[in-house]
Amino acid sequence: MMQKILGVLKEYQSKHFELRLYLTIGLFLIICFIFNYSLDFEDSFVDAQFGSPWHWVKMFFWMMFPFLSVSLILQVFGKTAKLDRGFLIKLIIAFAILATDRTFNAHLVLLDSLPYMENRYFSKSLNWSSSLLFNVLPLIMVYAIFESERPRQWYGLKLIKFDLTPYFILLGFAVLLIGIGSFEADLQAYYPRYQFTMGDKLAAKYEFPEWVSVLFYEVCYGSDFVAVEVFFRGFLIYGFAKWLGGYAVLPMVATYAFLHFGKPLAEAASSVFGGYILGILSYNSRNVWGGIIIHMGVAWAMELFGYLHQLI
Repeated sequence: MMQKILGVLKEYQSKHFELRLYLTIGLFLIICFIFNYSLDFEDSFVDAQFGSPWHWVKMFFWMMFPFLSVSLILQVFGKTAKLDRGFLIKLIIAFAILATDRTFNAHLVLLDSLPYMENRYFSKSLNWSSSLLFNVLPLIMVYAIFESERPRQWYGLKLIKFDLTPYFILLGFAVLLIGIGSFEADLQAYYPRYQFTMGDKLAAKYEFPEWVSVLFYEVCYGSDFVAVEVFFRGFLIYGFAKWLGGYAVLPMVATYAFLHFGKPLAEAASSVFGGYILGILSYNSRNVWGGIIIHMGVAWAMELFGYLHQLI
């Protein structure tokens, strides 16, 4: 099965790899990484006005910047069709959706009336699952409007028969690497995300088993990765293939790296390689469900190793 995965990757490389192009995009990403992590730019500037309309504006341009930049690099290298008015319209729609998803906070206002502990737990949990409403649902509407002439694949969400075995093999390798990397101090401080919810105190207060609060939170947490895969491995690839073809994987990867800029550096750096592989597999299969399996599995594995390190 690994031969099948390697065959897909090799075929993509044979059609799309060009050393100067990849070095240029790599240099662009390195500069962006240095800029963000040396200045703590996303956390200290982009997210500094959380809850304000300016937060949405900043997030819109911040997340659009890498996709548009790499698309223009591709154009300079002669790898794209003309980036016309249609491209710009879809670009604006795409990052308006993503900015709304990343800055939405109405649920926090609705939860303000709850006591602090309940507020914290439910706001942390529902913050993840809100992406289904503010990301996936709008993308389905966009597909119905812009892609009516295509087969109803819904940016890779349509359930079609395909072999899941390669994805589980990749997930197995990823879990092994996560287990090794989980000993890094930054990752141990960051995971499990549940530790920041006060779910343990909530369970004690209402005298129910803590596994209930853990399960509810982790289901909400996992649902976010459905939205991530549909947007990044679905919409940003299939939705822009008209102009970028298979090269749409590359600006998607750059944007996906920016999505991780609030996380530990090691995780953000690894997202470039993980996003690249998942992007190629998605482009080849026209399906995001394999990516959903891997992404959910990786996320829950990081949570699991975080729990285990707390027990040690």
